[in-house]
Amino acid sequence: MYLLTGGRALRLPTPPTMHNRGNFIASICEIVRWLGARAEALGVNVFTGFPAAHLLAQDRRVVGVRTAATGVNRDGTQGNSYQAPNDLTAKVVALAEGTRGLLSQAWCEWDRVSSPNPQIFALGVKEIWETKRPLDRVVHTLGWPLPSDAFGGSFMYPLEPNLVALGLVVGLDYQDAALDVHVLFQRMKLHPLFREVLEGGEMIEWGAKTIPEGGFYALPERRSGDGVVLLGDAAGFVDVPSLKGIHYAMQSGIYAARAIYQALKSGDPSAARLAEYDRLVNNSYIAHDLHRTRNMRLAFKDGFYVGGVKAALMTVTGGRFPGGKIEMHTDASVGRRVSLGSRPGSDTPDGKLTFSKVDAVFKSGNATRDTIPTHLVIGRDVPAEVAAFYAHVCPAGVYEAVDGKLRVNAPNCVDCKATDVLGPRWTPREGGSGPRYKRM
Repeated sequence: MYLLTGGRALRLPTPPTMHNRGNFIASICEIVRWLGARAEALGVNVFTGFPAAHLLAQDRRVVGVRTAATGVNRDGTQGNSYQAPNDLTAKVVALAEGTRGLLSQAWCEWDRVSSPNPQIFALGVKEIWETKRPLDRVVHTLGWPLPSDAFGGSFMYPLEPNLVALGLVVGLDYQDAALDVHVLFQRMKLHPLFREVLEGGEMIEWGAKTIPEGGFYALPERRSGDGVVLLGDAAGFVDVPSLKGIHYAMQSGIYAARAIYQALKSGDPSAARLAEYDRLVNNSYIAHDLHRTRNMRLAFKDGFYVGGVKAALMTVTGGRFPGGKIEMHTDASVGRRVSLGSRPGSDTPDGKLTFSKVDAVFKSGNATRDTIPTHLVIGRDVPAEVAAFYAHVCPAGVYEAVDGKLRVNAPNCVDCKATDVLGPRWTPREGGSGPRYKRM
């Protein structure tokens, strides 16, 4: 663990929540492919490339999903490869959409499921590198290049002797409208701590996504209803102080499977029967871990240094300090100051160690056709300051501020959902579009 300044890395004690000896590092993409093959061997149908765009309901019960249409032209007409949406019905629908799930949001609103605090999010930008030098440790950093009123940090860890993953994660409640996570990440790689590992190597994959950071008080008051359960990141099962979420997602899937099996076995997939899933989660290490660190991320709403002191006291007291709940607001309601941002030319990518957003999107394997209709719902007459804000928020160059006007390059989108949190709404595109991650 290091605290970074512009040119130095000051070693810090590893926080108790981040002790990870004896564990393994793996690519979630590879784990998913591995599990998918075994599910299919057991007779499970896995339909990749068919994004669910709508929930199907009957009375007050979820009964399935409707997929997105494919082959639609930019003007909304049906192209030569057009395929109509399909309806898939089920006795129970498990919504495991990941962060900022569209159907999960829709169900919570439709079924009036609230939470003590609104969910807040971070944006992470990540790269996979083939390196000349092996990395023999896991590295996390705080501080530079982030301003003191932004929450976040970086990571760097080895996947194989010559394969390194690194990234920068920043809470979307930052206050500088010109802050650009992708640009900060590229700047960060010039620091000696990272440069000595990466120099002479090659960036082989790039990606970006949002992460739910609200913790215990942002969990939906229930994660089950008539014919539906909510899992993983879609429910907000992420513990920021320990940087963990994947194993909570997997465990929530195990609990959901047990509850669904018993409901189907009894012939009663009602809300009352599926509430067993909530009981299992609430009595598990998922809820226990999130409750213990319930206010740690929220404490940083007052800035890096004040938040750090409060988080330390929370660690010592097992979460009992300061008592009660720290109130939060949505990321979109945070006041932003307009600054000049980086000086022109101060962050010009060199194409070797640092990269433009366009080059980064290419490394994501983005497979979206240029003629696809826009999947982003944007207000009319966007002011110049807001257009510039969207351009900084998006790590993939989807939004550009050109002569005070907003230009939208929808095919660039890698579905990170950052502007879905702060502005233009994201909707599902046709199957097969978007990034094609291999090692993320």
